[in-house]
Amino acid sequence: MNRQKKILKNIGILLVLCFLLSRMYGFYLTPLAAHESSERSIHYGPSEVVHIEDFDGGKYILGKYDKWVSCNTVHRLLLFFWRFGSQPIGFENDTTKVVTFTWGITYLDTFRNHYVYGIINDSSIQKIEIILPDGRILTQTEFYDDLFLLTWQELRNGYYQGFSLRAYDSESNLVFVEDEQI
Repeated sequence: MNRQKKILKNIGILLVLCFLLSRMYGFYLTPLAAHESSERSIHYGPSEVVHIEDFDGGKYILGKYDKWVSCNTVHRLLLFFWRFGSQPIGFENDTTKVVTFTWGITYLDTFRNHYVYGIINDSSIQKIEIILPDGRILTQTEFYDDLFLLTWQELRNGYYQGFSLRAYDSESNLVFVEDEQI
C-alpha cells in the first residue's frame, strides 16, 4: 500500500471512531441535533421549536408538542460539541387556567441557572412578571407564540426560596398571581 492510501485509510478509521464515540457519549454538532436526540430518547415529540435562548454554557429550547409545552436545555461541550441536558418533557397545558407554567434549575460550575416557562391561555395578558425574594423583578412583554421564558442566575452556594409570578392585561390590571416555592 502506498503512503497516500494508508493516510486515507487512517483518516477514514478516525472519522468512524469519532462518529461512534460522539454517539456513545451523546455529542452533537448543533444544539438542535442534541435537542432532537433528547426527545427521541424518551419517545417524546418531535416538538415545534418556538424559541431558543442562550445562557452561559448552553441554550434553552422552548417548544410545543400537541398539548404539551417544554423547555429543554442543551450544553456546550469541548468547544464545539453539544449535549442535551434536562427537561425534554414539559407539562400539559391546562387551558382552564389563565397561565400555565413550571420552573427548572440548570446547575453549572459555580452558578445555578433558574428558568420559568409557560403558556398564556388568555389573550388579554400583555405582561408576565416574576418577583424574586431578594426584590428583583423580571418582566416579559414579548411572547413566543403565547409562550414565555424568564431566566436568572445565582451563585450555587445559596439557598433559593421561590418566586411570585404575576400576569397583567394591557391596562396593567393584575389578571393572575401565583406564589411558587422551590
